[in-house]
Amino acid sequence: MTVEGAAHGSVAVSGGTASFRSDGKTDWFFSPAGAARMANVPRLVWETAEPVFSLSAKVSVDFASAYDAGALFIEADEENWAKVAFEYSADQLPTIVSVVTRSTSDDSDGPKFSGAFVYLRIYCDGKTSALHFSEDGKFWKFLRWFTITGLDERPVKIGLGAQSPTGTGVTATFSDVELNFDVIADLRNGQ
Repeated sequence: MTVEGAAHGSVAVSGGTASFRSDGKTDWFFSPAGAARMANVPRLVWETAEPVFSLSAKVSVDFASAYDAGALFIEADEENWAKVAFEYSADQLPTIVSVVTRSTSDDSDGPKFSGAFVYLRIYCDGKTSALHFSEDGKFWKFLRWFTITGLDERPVKIGLGAQSPTGTGVTATFSDVELNFDVIADLRNGQ
């Protein structure tokens, strides 16, 4: 694993826990309006050559400002990537958010989530990817299914990151981080 974006925050790994401190004005988002292209978040990155895998983690965030978040991501290249985030919405509610980027970002707010933490997961079957979230890390709720250019090529980058685009910084903690190579037969049945 490697740390990227260290100029914009810090990452500390201890045992199975990764703690991020992201500076203010950090984001990973390519505006559909073309107004901004930000890619300056601190992140912990792995490369995998496996065709089928899932990355999951328990995520907690010390929310303070709109769009503060902790996220899991998958990246085929700098223009094609996706993330699933535990994010503070514009109306100051913790929310499950997904972003799929194919040169520009498609941003979608999912459900509000009132817990102090949530489990997030990215699954890849070799050609497509799915995003899930869970209250307990056992029963997974389907959020989004998609593909991006280059997703079928290996290696791909996967990992964890934190952002604070409108605030002065944020702390996000990831625990129970797991990389799994099992096939998920049905993306919508809670597996």
